[in-house]
Amino acid sequence: DESFLSGKVTKQTLPAVPVPAGPEAPILKRLLLPNGELAQFYDSDASIRYIALIELLDGTTRGNHYHRQKMESIYLSHGEIQLLVEDIQTKERKIIPFRAGDLVCIHPGIAHTLRVVKAGRAVEFAPTRFDPADTWSYALA
Repeated sequence: DESFLSGKVTKQTLPAVPVPAGPEAPILKRLLLPNGELAQFYDSDASIRYIALIELLDGTTRGNHYHRQKMESIYLSHGEIQLLVEDIQTKERKIIPFRAGDLVCIHPGIAHTLRVVKAGRAVEFAPTRFDPADTWSYALA
């Protein structure tokens, strides 16, 4: 696990676990099954009220905004991006390499942009419902 911007952005790479996975296998993991990968990237008693699939096309950027209320997580199923993050109060900035199997959590007040290096897809999820009034433009890239 890695932490950035005073812990307001966290990233972990889920381990790829061959099957059969024993009881010692971590809860969050990528199971390498003969019929394809099964990524277990969320397991909690906390509710999820928002889920979105993000298509990531070569050479594009997504985001360039922040939220005042929403904490969001993003799991990259395939592809490669650079995650640009900036604390809107302290102006501390970081570029985080983000590859397939990585999971990131972004707290409110952190501007973020996904700069696509290699096309792919990601899943975004949050404990709160989507509120367009809580998306604030903030150009990072």
